[in-house]
Amino acid sequence: MALVITRIFLIFKRMKTLIFLLLGLQSTQLLAQYTITSFSMNTINLESGDIVSSEDRTETYNISFKDKLFIHNIFDSETNSSINSQLYKIISIKEEEGMTYFTTESGLSGNNYTFILKVDGEKIQFFQYFDEEELIEFKGNSSGFKTFNQD
Repeated sequence: MALVITRIFLIFKRMKTLIFLLLGLQSTQLLAQYTITSFSMNTINLESGDIVSSEDRTETYNISFKDKLFIHNIFDSETNSSINSQLYKIISIKEEEGMTYFTTESGLSGNNYTFILKVDGEKIQFFQYFDEEELIEFKGNSSGFKTFNQD
């Protein structure tokens, strides 16, 4: 009898794991990865929708939800060479209303940063959320990004 219960438990456990995997696979955004190249950024007041400030600066953001990695590179505008790079760990991901909200943790400072990714067909919009008052919109283009985990 104990053997039968153990087998039923193992079968249930496998089915539960399979159900979670299938549910996770339905969310294709969470398995996706992107490279965002930003040439300028606008700080937007969330209440009014107005652009508060704008800055030209070349940066890249490599995002792999599958690997839970986020890489930020800042480039020198004159030499076009990278002057600062940092790796972050993605610690939370949530999809809501066609947007992916994710939070990163800095390995350097331990600070958390929240980003929003909106994918609409070929169009990708990328934002950094600071507080209830301001949002930064990164303007540029995007391309694919290969994951570390190929499973």
